Amino acid sequence: MIIETTEKFTKEEIDEVFAVTLKRSQIYKAPEKPLKDPFKDAIGNIIWGGCALVITFVLGLILKFSPVSVIAMTLSGVLLLVGILMLVTEKKAYKESYALFSKQDHSKVEFNEEKIGVEMSNGTTVNIKWNEVEFIKVFKATVGVFSSDKARALIIPLKYWDEIAKFMQDNRIIVKFYR
Repeated sequence: MIIETTEKFTKEEIDEVFAVTLKRSQIYKAPEKPLKDPFKDAIGNIIWGGCALVITFVLGLILKFSPVSVIAMTLSGVLLLVGILMLVTEKKAYKESYALFSKQDHSKVEFNEEKIGVEMSNGTTVNIKWNEVEFIKVFKATVGVFSSDKARALIIPLKYWDEIAKFMQDNRIIVKFYR
């Protein structure tokens, strides 16, 4: 069966594709957990680094900038810098990803008894045989099909999931499933 569409990805779908791409290793480790905002870790590092820097600076004033307080301030500053660099890098990657996906003008989802695959208008094609699927996870706007080799994942808009699920049920294709 083939589902062909000329619809562009919605912003919510593009956001989830980006989040799944960044958090894929975490999804494999704990597929039952909800998908987190990809920028949350960087923002958390910035907050912790800023708080630690303020606290160590105050302690430095109290301790008259002893070597220990200077080292603590330096480490806090590094944590803050790492958080800022993470956030800037992720924002840049998101912008590039958003530009790439918003250019897609059609896609094709193909599935049969042997495999499921997605072909994008830019020529990108990903196929996963049903016996290589480790699990399927339903997100808010998309569905992820994750391979057991951890090298491939298909992200399909949620609006096509009912057809795929019915096909799987009719053909008795059994796969682990997470919401």
